Amino acid sequence: MFLVDAMLGNIAKKLRLLGYDSEYSSNMNDDELVLRAKKENRIIITKDELLSHQARKKNVPLIHVTKNDEVGQIVQIYKNLEFTKSVISSAKTRCTICNGQLDSIDKDQVTTKVPDGVLEQTDHFWKCSECDKIYWEGSHIKNLQKFVIGLNEKL
Repeated sequence: MFLVDAMLGNIAKKLRLLGYDSEYSSNMNDDELVLRAKKENRIIITKDELLSHQARKKNVPLIHVTKNDEVGQIVQIYKNLEFTKSVISSAKTRCTICNGQLDSIDKDQVTTKVPDGVLEQTDHFWKCSECDKIYWEGSHIKNLQKFVIGLNEKL
């Protein structure tokens, strides 16, 4: 769905947590980004004026964000796409590292892969289908929930 430029790495992570297929590359030049977006049928998300201009010339869909805060940037993206509400869904959340899909995994399969305190307090775990990173509901989910509440108030 999205190809996020190097200036907006945190936005790529937030979009992944919100369930959106969001590729991110910090080592591609503008020509490569535009070509990849066109080839993979992705929407470029950028703050870069030159990249925006180049994408428009090549008729590649893009969202040019101008806000400096993450909530404001996500609001711009949502409004551009006419999304009216954001929700957190563990069934849709993607890996923040590689954009892979997360699959539910039994607690007994992660005993050597997560801290003991997490095992004692948590029953639900997910594993990235691509990089094998293990996820669980921790404080980052509470922070994301606060982020989504702020986002929905502005939509």
